[in-house]
Amino acid sequence: IHSIACSTSMMPKSQSLFTLFLLAMLSGQTSLAVETYAASAFIQSASPSIILDTRHHNKAQQLPKGLEQMNQQNRPNIKISNGIKIKGINPSLRNSGVVLHAKKKKDTTVGKGGKIQVKLLKHVAGTGQAGDVIMVAPAFFVNKLQKTNSAVRISNDEVAKEVAEKATADKAAKDNAIVVKEKLESMQLSLAKKAGPGGHLFGGVGNRVILNELQKEFPKGCLEGKHIKISQIKNSEGKKLRGDIKEIGNYSVTINLLKGISADVDFSVVT
Repeated sequence: IHSIACSTSMMPKSQSLFTLFLLAMLSGQTSLAVETYAASAFIQSASPSIILDTRHHNKAQQLPKGLEQMNQQNRPNIKISNGIKIKGINPSLRNSGVVLHAKKKKDTTVGKGGKIQVKLLKHVAGTGQAGDVIMVAPAFFVNKLQKTNSAVRISNDEVAKEVAEKATADKAAKDNAIVVKEKLESMQLSLAKKAGPGGHLFGGVGNRVILNELQKEFPKGCLEGKHIKISQIKNSEGKKLRGDIKEIGNYSVTINLLKGISADVDFSVVT
């Protein structure tokens, strides 16, 4: 077999491998015959022909030097795990071996019907408000939203991150509002104003004046923002005023600090 194997080096590749296959069968080396046949150019398998575990494929079967060299040249090995090798010919790559590709990550910005997920950066009439996460057609995003810097694409992971960050910020704002509420309701604010006979004030006391006085009792920025506003003012009899305070006396002022959180402050106007 050794002498014939050496002579096969002068044959065409496919013919030499087939000759080695026949020799291996005749000599009783069945596993060698199977390997040689799988490596031949006649096999066009859709997947690697033979999977061998090299942990059990030891040196018990020694090949002649010429035969072993030819086998190594025509049987590329690709190690895919500890002790496991794939031996075979890939139809598309022939003798170049098997290429293992990583699984492509799914694009979470694309939904059903080909629509894409975007976050609005500003109000878009008929579409949504700033901060809204919506699904739109790709053409609408490219031709309108992207050109006007009205939206950006956003993935599910980014949405989840923003939701978590918003939840943290909302909790901090709620805790702060509760602290401010407790302090406001423990206060008794008094404002001195000029008044005429009968206690009628020269100029009314409106919401802005009251808020300015309250802000002096807190750190800067604590009672500022569009969400901080006076929702109502009641006189000592519990009657709700429709405008500014115009008489000296005691009043109750309700201030909205946050959605669902408000404080009632005792407020007096004196001369």
